[in-house]
Amino acid sequence: MRNPWVHDDVPDDPGRGYDGPVRLLAAFMWGSLALLVGGFVLLSGAGVVDLADGGSLGEVVTGVVAALAVALALPVLLKLLAISRALAALAFLVTGASVGRFVIAREPERFRALLDARDGLAENAGALGDLFDVVDSLSPAMTDGATAVVDGAIAAVIAFPAA
Repeated sequence: MRNPWVHDDVPDDPGRGYDGPVRLLAAFMWGSLALLVGGFVLLSGAGVVDLADGGSLGEVVTGVVAALAVALALPVLLKLLAISRALAALAFLVTGASVGRFVIAREPERFRALLDARDGLAENAGALGDLFDVVDSLSPAMTDGATAVVDGAIAAVIAFPAA
């Protein structure tokens, strides 16, 4: 009598059934897990992440949950990529938006600090624009003289033999 649970198409060496993309995905998942655990151990050992402080523990939990959500969505996104690029792009955008919204909701003070830093960079960019205006307002004779000096210095450096 034939066993209905045993298939005839089972290869002679069933231990080698996980070749190709499955093995690559497993290597990626185990590698990312090793990097996350190793990074956490290194950061906590260096004092960057202090587990006694409740805020940094919340940051660690947020980072781990967000990374886990992205890692779990990756196989689905890769399968959708095989079906349709547009569908995969849409799923990627939705996944990124949902994980980003989760992170922003859990860490609002961190993003406020980023926005404040952005405002400071905008002020510095304005000062840099003022510097360009000053250079533009210089007389052409002065800029031509400076250009000649710079060209001469570059020619001297190029002409100097390398030791």
